[in-house]
Amino acid sequence: MEHLPIQVLLPAVRQALSTQRQLIIEAPTGAGKSTALPYAMLDWPEIDGRILLLEPRRVAARSIAHFLAKQRQQALGEQIGYRVRGESRVSANTRLEIITEGVLTRMIQQDPTLDGVAMIIFDEIHERHLSTDLGLALALEVQQSLRDDLTIVAMSATLQGLPLAELMPLASKLVSEGRSFPVTIAYQAPKVQASPSAMPEWLLHMGRMITALLQVDTAQALGASAEQAAGSLLAFLPGKREILQLAEYLNGRVAAHVAIYPLYGELDAAEQDAAIAPARAGQQKVVLSTNVAESSLTIDGITMVVDSGYKRHASFNPKTAVTRLSLKRISQASATQRSGRAGRLSAGFCLRLWSLEEQERLLNADEPEIVTSDLLGMAFEAANWGVKSISDLLLLTAPNAANESVAWELLQNLDLVDSQRNMTALGRQAYGLGASVRLAHMLVKAQALASSRQQPQLLGLACLLAALLDGNVSSNSCDIQRCLASATSGLAGRLCRNWLQRFHLTLSPSELVQAANRHDVAMLLAFAFPDRIAKARGQQGFLLANGTGVELPQHDALNQADWLVVADFQEQQGRSAGRVWLACELPESLFTEELAYLCRWQEVALWHEQRGRMQAERQLCLGKLILKTDTMPLSDELRVSGFIGYIRRKGLSVLNMDERTRQLQYRLAIARSVDASFNAMDDTWLLDNLDIWLAPFLTDIRNVTQLAGLNIGSTLLHALEWSKRQQLDQWLPELWPMATGTRAPIRYDNAGRALLSVRLQEALGMAHSPRLLNDTLVVTMELLSPAQRPLALTSDLASFWAGPYVEVKKEMRGRYPKHLWPDDPANTQATKFTKKRTLNQ
Repeated sequence: MEHLPIQVLLPAVRQALSTQRQLIIEAPTGAGKSTALPYAMLDWPEIDGRILLLEPRRVAARSIAHFLAKQRQQALGEQIGYRVRGESRVSANTRLEIITEGVLTRMIQQDPTLDGVAMIIFDEIHERHLSTDLGLALALEVQQSLRDDLTIVAMSATLQGLPLAELMPLASKLVSEGRSFPVTIAYQAPKVQASPSAMPEWLLHMGRMITALLQVDTAQALGASAEQAAGSLLAFLPGKREILQLAEYLNGRVAAHVAIYPLYGELDAAEQDAAIAPARAGQQKVVLSTNVAESSLTIDGITMVVDSGYKRHASFNPKTAVTRLSLKRISQASATQRSGRAGRLSAGFCLRLWSLEEQERLLNADEPEIVTSDLLGMAFEAANWGVKSISDLLLLTAPNAANESVAWELLQNLDLVDSQRNMTALGRQAYGLGASVRLAHMLVKAQALASSRQQPQLLGLACLLAALLDGNVSSNSCDIQRCLASATSGLAGRLCRNWLQRFHLTLSPSELVQAANRHDVAMLLAFAFPDRIAKARGQQGFLLANGTGVELPQHDALNQADWLVVADFQEQQGRSAGRVWLACELPESLFTEELAYLCRWQEVALWHEQRGRMQAERQLCLGKLILKTDTMPLSDELRVSGFIGYIRRKGLSVLNMDERTRQLQYRLAIARSVDASFNAMDDTWLLDNLDIWLAPFLTDIRNVTQLAGLNIGSTLLHALEWSKRQQLDQWLPELWPMATGTRAPIRYDNAGRALLSVRLQEALGMAHSPRLLNDTLVVTMELLSPAQRPLALTSDLASFWAGPYVEVKKEMRGRYPKHLWPDDPANTQATKFTKKRTLNQ
């Protein structure tokens, strides 16, 4: 590691850490920041305690730990070890632990003082994973409040667009120049044509390019050298499906000495190790990888990179509470990271399968996950930390407000936090399991029920389902009952046995599969997914408790069910209903038994179009699903709430939103642009706050005709404080007093402009256009002819009088000879009469 560029920076790093407890390091791919830097720190006696090196991916954490322990000529787990979810190799003597970010979060939550830890190094912080942002936030709080001697180092290949300096203002910043070896980059976009196979054209093109690069003559034609063509190749693809498709395509098309290895997160440790190990003697490797190989991972022998330019992008929809995976272009920062993999050990070659023009259009960096992802787990961590909002943490980027709101709502519905966002006893119990929020809730509910019934197999079944849902098991059936046997082997089998051991259960996975019944499976899944309990709606599929529509494949037997609980579904592009992947039929009897706690009675009033009147009902509801209804007398209070609900469903079009009302909205929006204490009262606010501004005027309303007759402008003015109404009239009046005595209306618009339309003769003597809002808003003058037709539009009257007016005067004098067209309009008295009458006054 002596040749790595980071070596030059080590004295500066050591000097900075002697005076500062925060350090930011920018070092490009291949500089050695993930390996040589922490390795050197082990020999710095001033670092008294353990060093935690955080890596964003398990495969990188394990690989770095193995590599550094080998350099030290020690067994893994002695001085150097690693911890990832479900696996660790550390001992009491371990001083450098390479861990994933989720592990750090748990360590801090369990021991906020981080006893024995001297330094935390955040590697590849630019990738902006949720767990990275959360881990950094918690570490900074620990440093500020409990451990001022704790050192925090943030490292990145690029700091572009990363607000680290704002979050760590006292940190020193060091930059490492240069990479280990140069990388030649070439571009080869696929031709636009239909694919002759089930593979998309870009993937076929990728297969052809990889095949070409494995032959010296065609590789050189593409820009690679003979030496590079003889080395191993790393290809970046968006996901497992494309990797398997491309592997199948390449098999039989490459020479016998070429070995193809997949690399993605779901593989077990042995398969991942095989992918990143050096090629055997006489062998050339092709590694087909997702972005797990994008950073902090050196695959021995790689001299060529082929980059598809795609990634699988996860985007959370707060309306459906589901994460949608879509194929998207990578960012320029990601493309740089990927190309750098070819230059880790020697000069390399990278072939990008897009054009140079497309490269220039790529985003500079990926959006941080905190903006696009499901925040349920992060909100649960925040609650356990004792804060009421994710935004209260020391974050690089504020969370998506809608996503956070959905997360807290679900935590409250699961009774994991109370209405004040404090952890409940159930929440603390669930958090202690270390599972995802939904599965943890299912497990603790099952544990309580199994204990009260003395049925340990019920908790065992919950362990089986948790393993199945967490173990990435694929199935040809949507019925989870038919998939249970898949959880007895592979990753799911190991997870199941771990949970059974955790709860001290002696049952085997195969025994649990044989004993499972639909009633218990449905009940347990409903504990995890209460918002995804679904009611059949005929030919339109099913409606989830959260209001989302879903559908099953046409011939799936579950279509005959009246009720389902959906464990997995995805949105479908171009369709309003999501596609169910995994579900279970739900016996309706559960709503009066174990799931009764999910059901709520509510009193509502609904407008019946055919009957022309409001009618009250008592409804037994589960989320947005109605289980039962009873009629009841209509009270005045229910009638008002019924009309409010009617407006929310139909929109503001059922109200008299006349021009005067719109003008008031525009004026308020302009006032709010300079004074935030003004409420904009836009359409969104009006719909969200009907209870505040409209409800008092609905007590005498009996039908929709009366509703449409309400003076909305007047009701909105009543919602304004008297002082605000006065200030609004002063800043942005409805009428402007002209010198002739005319009170001309001012028209405002949604672009924040003001327009005053008057006959040109009434504007005579005005040297300047009127100014509103403490002289910050210039009124645009629409000057009209005596026949009220537009002559000119200007926001600078002085310039108009001195220039364009001359031509207007020439043309209009002949057309309207009875009216004044003076030579000096700026100094002529305004009039609203003809020339004769004006002169006789």
